[in-house]
Amino acid sequence: MAGRGRPSRSTVYNRLAGALTELNERFGGLPSPREAQEIWDDIWHQEAHHSTALEGNTLVLREVQALLDQGRAVGAKPLSEYNEVQGYADAARWVYGQALEPDAWHDGRLVTLSEIRHIHHAAMTPVWNVAPHPDASDREGPGNFREHDIELPPLRGRW
Repeated sequence: MAGRGRPSRSTVYNRLAGALTELNERFGGLPSPREAQEIWDDIWHQEAHHSTALEGNTLVLREVQALLDQGRAVGAKPLSEYNEVQGYADAARWVYGQALEPDAWHDGRLVTLSEIRHIHHAAMTPVWNVAPHPDASDREGPGNFREHDIELPPLRGRW
C-alpha cells in the first residue's frame, strides 16, 4: 500500500535536499551562527527555562535570563533552583557548541554514551553540590546511572 508507513531513508534525504535547495535559492541560506547569535540566545533562555520548569523549577523566564546573562540570582528562590538552571544551560551550551564545531569528543557517531554522561555531569553537578538526591548512593552522582527506585508523587484530583 503506497503512502502508508514511514518513508524510506532515500525519500527523507531527497526531501531534505529539496528543502535545502529551496532555502538557499529563495533566502540565501541560513544565517551564520554569529549572525544568528540573538536567536540562539533566545532559544537557550527559553530551553533552560521550560526544560527545568517541567521538572518543577519555579524560576520565571526573567529570572533565568538574569542568571544566564548577568550571573545574577534575582528573586528569593532556593539556591538549588538557580543551580539547576545554570547546570542545564551550561550543558545545553556545550551541546550547541558540539553541533557547530565538534571537539575531541566527536568520533563520527551521532552520540556516544560518554557524551551523554558528560552532558548529565555538566547539567547535574551544580544542583547536586547543594542538594544531592536524598536516596542516591555515592555511586549515583552526576554522570552516573541511577540505582535507586523513584517513587511517583500522588495524583491530585482527577484526570
